[in-house]
Amino acid sequence: KGLSAALSTRSVLLGAVAHRTQSRLRRMSIAAFFKPAASSSSSRTKRTREEEDDASSSRLLPPPQKLCAWNANSLLNRIEKDQSALSAFLTTESPDLILVSEVRMPAAGPPACKKDDKQPRRRGEMSKASAAQSREADAIASFLRAHNYRAYYTLSDSKYAGTALLVRRDRAQPDAATLRYTLDGVPGQHTSEGRVICCSFAEFDLLGTYSPNNGVSEASFAKRRAWDTECEAFLLAHNAAAAGKPLVWLGDLNVAAGWHDVGPDPDWFRNKNGQTALHADDKGQPGFTANEQTRFAALLKAGGLVDAYRQLHPTANWQTDVTWRGAPGINNPAEGRYYNKGMRIDYVLTSQSLVPRIKSAVVHGTGPERSGFLGSDHCPLIVELASASANEAKGAETKGGGATLEAPSNSVTVLANAPIASELSCQLPAATWA
Repeated sequence: KGLSAALSTRSVLLGAVAHRTQSRLRRMSIAAFFKPAASSSSSRTKRTREEEDDASSSRLLPPPQKLCAWNANSLLNRIEKDQSALSAFLTTESPDLILVSEVRMPAAGPPACKKDDKQPRRRGEMSKASAAQSREADAIASFLRAHNYRAYYTLSDSKYAGTALLVRRDRAQPDAATLRYTLDGVPGQHTSEGRVICCSFAEFDLLGTYSPNNGVSEASFAKRRAWDTECEAFLLAHNAAAAGKPLVWLGDLNVAAGWHDVGPDPDWFRNKNGQTALHADDKGQPGFTANEQTRFAALLKAGGLVDAYRQLHPTANWQTDVTWRGAPGINNPAEGRYYNKGMRIDYVLTSQSLVPRIKSAVVHGTGPERSGFLGSDHCPLIVELASASANEAKGAETKGGGATLEAPSNSVTVLANAPIASELSCQLPAATWA
């Protein structure tokens, strides 16, 4: 018995050491991504002449400052069915940068490839395997080109999930050498569902994600916990390696941060939905469980991040705050139970050092009929940053050149016994998102 117990203890200790080693290596790889790479002739030859020209001219353009997060619920559908509204929005608001969640276009791949067939994909390209797919891809490309946007994609096997980073062509483009599509920053790899885009601009690093829905099964809970663990590792590595360069994290993060970030009745979301979970803190509407909110608060802390919208709108008002709203249920009666209900689950999060530059934060949709949603079930959220030069000039006008910022209070009440992401990482195998 004594030998058995000793071997069992040794196994547990070795497992813990192995996990910590794996986590450390993962963070080191992420850290290497954020450290500026030394240029070499060999690396330069791998870039096309067009990329070289773009990089050269891009350095002369102003950096993106008007940042938008929007879940399109199919970019193709929005262009085909809601083109007038989308065009008007892009013309009027003209965001410098848009992180589009749920592009829902299949990635390019081998002939006759099918969903989940494990064949390699070119996830940065839309499929043109059929005449219909070619027509659809061309329609999207033509629309974006007409509105002066350049697109960077990460796509799944089918019309599911997928993310795009759209940057106006008259703004500085992301540093091509820093574009990554996984949370561990491995060059050339993408997540299988196209959920991550990260890159660097001159004034900040950017992480764009379409975070997976928590779902209602124990397997989906585990998938979301593993995702949050990977996000925590990314944020900690960025803080360790970025040498003070701020981070912007934006997208559909699929979690309502606080009790009043849903409406009209938070109790309905928490206690009338998702009640089959085994653990009490996993019960509730996906995106509004206690465990999700606790982990989200831990991620903000790990990254030293501030919720830009809540920074300027500290008093919660679900009618003006929510970015997702339910449908009337005309075509699907089951969806009608969410009519005139909403959740604030799309974000632009920034490092503390960018807080003085947050100029405005606007939710561009309202009402039960989803005015301003551009045909989607999510509306655009736009956060505009003041230019760095304008902010420096403003700071010079204050005594001593500026005030010391205090971390804003978080609207999430952290549950005393709820596990945070770093604790969960010890309970779960490392997730593979490539």
